[in-house]
Amino acid sequence: MPQAAEALELGGLDELEVGARAGASFGWLYRPEDPVGAPTLLYGTAFRGAGFVVGPTARAALWKGSGAKVSARADLLYGFQSGAGFAEDVEQGGRIDAVLRAHSLRLPVMVELSNAWDAGGLSLAAGPELVLGVASSATIDQDGRQSEMQTRSPSYVGAAMALGYTLDRGALKIPVELNATWNPFVAASTFERFEGYQSFEQPGRYTAAFNWQLMLSVGARWSLGDS
Repeated sequence: MPQAAEALELGGLDELEVGARAGASFGWLYRPEDPVGAPTLLYGTAFRGAGFVVGPTARAALWKGSGAKVSARADLLYGFQSGAGFAEDVEQGGRIDAVLRAHSLRLPVMVELSNAWDAGGLSLAAGPELVLGVASSATIDQDGRQSEMQTRSPSYVGAAMALGYTLDRGALKIPVELNATWNPFVAASTFERFEGYQSFEQPGRYTAAFNWQLMLSVGARWSLGDS
């Protein structure tokens, strides 16, 4: 038991790191599950598009043992996500091309498992992500005529995962990560995705949210204990 206890070291100030990261994102909103003949969005396609994230990050080691480290990490990110798709009235044959845009503040809080090598290495993290909707918009094109569609930017708690590699240069750490966030609260049907839906011509406000967002980012963190 004493030998096992000595193998674990609690993180101190030298295990607290702060920095920032930025990267590109890809969002995907599933095609809705609408009954045959119903007015539907994304008939035969889905909203997909690019975006970006940027903001500060922090990581604190909780404990480490023989070649492994467990850390708590949190980010405060500004995120922008766009997605292109189209709406189609199956009965009348009308079509509207649309581009969604969503702005948000993102707060992923994750537990990270990594190796404890001095040169850095692989890491795997998971945890909840609080997404606060800030603003949203949508541009629609119907028969060459462009206009704005009313939207709403929701807030939700998603599930975040991250696979990364960190290059350790002493006080400076350079993490490269592939992140994924799943939003379990996206409605399945077109009717549910609109707030105040009345008809194809008066659909109300569309919920600008994505089922999945993938993010590839690079960052820099500094160890406070080495400053």
